[in-house]
Amino acid sequence: MWACLGVFLLWMNSGGYTLDQIEYTPAEFYKTLHLGKMMFVYFEQNVSPTISLFLVELEKSAEALRDYGFLVGKVSCEKELVQEYCTEERYQHTAFLFRGGKEFLSFDLDTVFDVNSIVSEVLFAILREEVKYVHTDADLLSMERAARGKRDIVLGYVRSLGTREHRSLMETAYVYGSKYQFILITGGPVLKQLGVKESSLLSGVWFLHCRVHCGLMTSMTPERCPSTLMRKVPSTLNLYSFLQLMEAPLVSEVYVDPSSVPPPQFPYQLTPQVFLFSRPATQHLDMDVATALAWKLRGLALLLLVHRQSPGVKTPEEYNAAYRLPEKSSEVTYLTLHSLSDLLELFITQEKEVEEEEDEVVVVDSCV
Repeated sequence: MWACLGVFLLWMNSGGYTLDQIEYTPAEFYKTLHLGKMMFVYFEQNVSPTISLFLVELEKSAEALRDYGFLVGKVSCEKELVQEYCTEERYQHTAFLFRGGKEFLSFDLDTVFDVNSIVSEVLFAILREEVKYVHTDADLLSMERAARGKRDIVLGYVRSLGTREHRSLMETAYVYGSKYQFILITGGPVLKQLGVKESSLLSGVWFLHCRVHCGLMTSMTPERCPSTLMRKVPSTLNLYSFLQLMEAPLVSEVYVDPSSVPPPQFPYQLTPQVFLFSRPATQHLDMDVATALAWKLRGLALLLLVHRQSPGVKTPEEYNAAYRLPEKSSEVTYLTLHSLSDLLELFITQEKEVEEEEDEVVVVDSCV
């Protein structure tokens, strides 16, 4: 009990809202409306058990949406009528989004039933230009053609709207929508183009490299932009990290031993480093090999090409590759590889183990 009380007090001190704090009088509602502020409002008439549950979730969403410039509130029709919204019985099961001093959109309560669905649906509503919805591969191809040479695309799949993953995508689009074109899919033929069976995936994110990058155009087909799959659970934090990784150089060239190369700095500090060695006689071929491997490791590791002819490189000739893991930033492991697929398999296996650990995390209610 005391643990629960402590959690509650911490929540209150951190600025959590109560239903009383998000309640507006009609006068306050109209004043805020005329100021042009974005508002998500429910007009309370008769409170059923279902409505009571919704009001709890509405209260929870107030702080989350405040971070994006929204006010969240309820108006009690029993205390004072708001003529347009308190006289229609059908509005008992509807919440409203106001923008620019007028009603922007209405939501059936079946679609905004908890914090994740409220936040995701409200953000989705105002990000219509930043987030496009596609269903067919023809739609996706058209978007890729329009983006080529201009913007990269972040393609997100969620099985249904209003989920935690949908919220994470919308929160990311709110921050990065001016930089990338976001596309949302919920199934359909477009998944086949991505090589995904609809029944096997709950959510997924792909980064489509459509903007012109140095050393990248050779990897682009006349029709499609090359893509990188995000291999982690699409939480907001993981999405931010993934997008930062997509901006990292495909291949970096260094002229010292791997052990002398500093560990990656922010925002790549949690990313492994892979080192390949290059000789003067095969320099161009080595760069091609490094680039091909870098594409396969995109999002998993940073690739660096070490020039052996440099006086600063003392690594024994028997080694042709090396890697450094973020949890062991002071250690470099040297390898003698017969096939680069062995190195690729090493990191894919490691990433799968991390994914399995994330999937096994269970949130336990300590107040039970």
